[in-house]
Amino acid sequence: MTDASSVIEIDAARQPEVGNLEDSGTVTISTGLISGLEDTELDDTLPLLEEPYSVPSPIDNSLESFVQSERVKKILVVHRGQALRQLIAHFCDKSVLTDDISMKVILPDGRLENAVDEGGVLRDVLSEFWNDFYEQCTLGNSFKVPYLRHDFGQQQWESIGRILAFGWQKEKYLPVKIAPVMLEQAAHGCVSTSLVDCFLKYVTESDRMILESCCSDFEDVDKEELFEVMDHHNCRRVPTADNIEQLLEEMAHQKLIQEPAFVIEQWHYVLAPMKTELLDIAAAYDELQPTSRKVMKSIAYPATMNVQQKHTGRYLSTFLREADKQHLSLFLRFCTGSDLFLGKNITISFTQLEGFQRRPIAHTCGCYLELPVNYDNYPEFRHEMNKVLESNIWVMDIV
Repeated sequence: MTDASSVIEIDAARQPEVGNLEDSGTVTISTGLISGLEDTELDDTLPLLEEPYSVPSPIDNSLESFVQSERVKKILVVHRGQALRQLIAHFCDKSVLTDDISMKVILPDGRLENAVDEGGVLRDVLSEFWNDFYEQCTLGNSFKVPYLRHDFGQQQWESIGRILAFGWQKEKYLPVKIAPVMLEQAAHGCVSTSLVDCFLKYVTESDRMILESCCSDFEDVDKEELFEVMDHHNCRRVPTADNIEQLLEEMAHQKLIQEPAFVIEQWHYVLAPMKTELLDIAAAYDELQPTSRKVMKSIAYPATMNVQQKHTGRYLSTFLREADKQHLSLFLRFCTGSDLFLGKNITISFTQLEGFQRRPIAHTCGCYLELPVNYDNYPEFRHEMNKVLESNIWVMDIV
């Protein structure tokens, strides 16, 4: 995956060298006056200037108001594969939401990833962070709920809340696998989405089928399996046709609201001021979910195409129609940096790459996809595209 964009020039004498980026840290730049280096919880930070810049004193009121209005530019350095731990450390700083943030990524071999963050790197880091968060910090099936960890206290959960708010403010990115009732409770103090519907997506597929059968035809349900499911979710009452709906409401409230109450409380401090921006979280979830129709409508082909290019364009359309939700997410992340549908248009161009060099090439900042035209048939195109997407290697290597 490649990332093409322009580079903002900085005075060469004051520009940090790549050799200084061995450990994660923060480079702080002011768009007006140099503000110096912000402290973080990480071991190392990256100095921008050899000597501190001092403002002449006294300073007049107009200049003082100008300095206060300036947004500080911060470059957050994150190691590939360590986004969860390092982003949490970066966002422990309460002022981070008011700063102008961009990302730099260090590869596993210690080299700086060859990309400039014009949006694509940020989207990619957010996608990596939330995928790691789902794996390491949550329980559940289609919808997930954070669980309390002994190494995560108030500071860490508040930091995760800031990352959630930051992703929404910058890219309209929300972690759509988190049960939406949690975000509604954190932002609005009440729940508008059905607790039971979210709970049925939280439990395993086999448990969901049994519980849904209870609501439609209680008498035909295998009672032994039902009692096992209810016991697994700590239900202490015998289910009957009359009380099963009430029991589901109670279990859903326990799992989705009561048990993660501490996490919801920490997120409330961050999300409550944004409640007007998060009026309809369920609708935002639906818009962010990738579908074949959404992705296909976002594809922009050249105005004029030859026969080979038209064939390749048809191969891509067929691939997107056949793709399941997982492959659509992989395709979006490959082309845009985000595994969710953020409304970005994907511009298609064509190349003449052949042999071992033939491969799709993506530029995530501009959302460009370069496709070779030398495919003999659709299965050949599908095989090569799937190999690229399923490799799970997200490295940006072109500026």
